[in-house]
Amino acid sequence: MDVKPITIRKNGKWYFDEAEMFRRNIVNILAVNMHRSENGSYYIKIGDDINPLYVEDVPFYATGLVEQEDGGIKLVFFDLQEFVLEGELKLTLKGDVPYISYKWEADTRLSRGIYWKLSHYFDIRGDETFIVIN
Repeated sequence: MDVKPITIRKNGKWYFDEAEMFRRNIVNILAVNMHRSENGSYYIKIGDDINPLYVEDVPFYATGLVEQEDGGIKLVFFDLQEFVLEGELKLTLKGDVPYISYKWEADTRLSRGIYWKLSHYFDIRGDETFIVIN
């Protein structure tokens, strides 16, 4: 079977054999079925079909933020997955790029706009920063 490469670029966009995958509902199906092997590589598994996934930086990219009526915060990813922030969440900086953990440690890059919106919820403790949602 000829397996075409699927790539997630660091800007969150998905590519199939160098063509951008612009249908986000299809990207969402793939993202929901993403797995990580013990060696740290990513792949998509749907049924018995497995396709390797090349990830330039991290697999998830938060591009939207929704403030909920109950005071909660929901992040929306480029692939249309949603992540409700609860309690506290560690913020990781690699250089000047912010990351949080969704499925795996530091697997989600925050867009600059999301980072600044979340800065109202920062709790700095020594060298570590946490996002604290009441």
